[in-house]
Amino acid sequence: MKCKKCSQTAVIHLPQHNVAYCEEHFNDYFLNRVQKAIRKYSMIEENERVLVAVSGGKDSVSLWHALVKLNYNCDALFLDTGLGTPKLEELDQLAKKVGSNFIVYDAHEDLMGLDIPKIAKILKRPTCSVCGNVRRYLMNKFAVENGYDVLATGHNLDDEVSFLLGNLLNWQTGYLARQSPTLPKTHEKFVKKIKPLVLLTEKETYAYALINDLPFSEEKCPFSKNASSLLYKRVLNEIEMAQPGTKLRFYAGAQEFFKEKEPVQLRECAVCGYPTTEEVCSFCKMRERLKNALGE
Repeated sequence: MKCKKCSQTAVIHLPQHNVAYCEEHFNDYFLNRVQKAIRKYSMIEENERVLVAVSGGKDSVSLWHALVKLNYNCDALFLDTGLGTPKLEELDQLAKKVGSNFIVYDAHEDLMGLDIPKIAKILKRPTCSVCGNVRRYLMNKFAVENGYDVLATGHNLDDEVSFLLGNLLNWQTGYLARQSPTLPKTHEKFVKKIKPLVLLTEKETYAYALINDLPFSEEKCPFSKNASSLLYKRVLNEIEMAQPGTKLRFYAGAQEFFKEKEPVQLRECAVCGYPTTEEVCSFCKMRERLKNALGE
């Protein structure tokens, strides 16, 4: 199979677009898709500082690399919560190679010296729930305190359509209303949140990471083994194989349907002062429960 743009042998076929590309032109395609998402969903304005949440997996590393290639002013942050450490030395070398900063933030002090699995066990809460709570709070806090305007995460199209399907099946309308590729800044202590990979699949981000020889870990989170999102992804993959382009149409249609929703009204947490929908934010509630459980 030949590349659509030249006579070179193609390295990847994309049925949803009915095209195939060589390495060079796939890179062009990938960067164009990231740029399209940024412009379509008003993700990054001129001179805004971007903080990329890097886990060490293919998606976040590919996103970081792509944003630097597109000349955005961005740094990368790895939040160490005790759930495994990626190839930190290799990521630091990548930062030097592309001219960006790679920051490692040890969250154990914020977590009273504990890691996330231990906290989940003490509080008898699902590990994924605790992890999400901690990451959302601490990454936003770090971005605010260090002068960043935007927090970018590596959620790809497969992630988003699986979340969308799960929320639709359970009619979780609150989550549906907030499942946007761009969450605007609605409070001085709440930076804009963006997902620039929403027009790209896992297959595409994996290919980009391999083609560009990016350091990434292929290890799956041990706590995601029975996650319902994995079932939804398998179902959607089967539909996509039979009807290429289904995921993109599903996602695009959802954005049109929910874009008129009113933004959630935020107030300041009575404990930490960061934005929340309730009197006390979920992170501070978790810390208080943890203190009580530990007898402090």
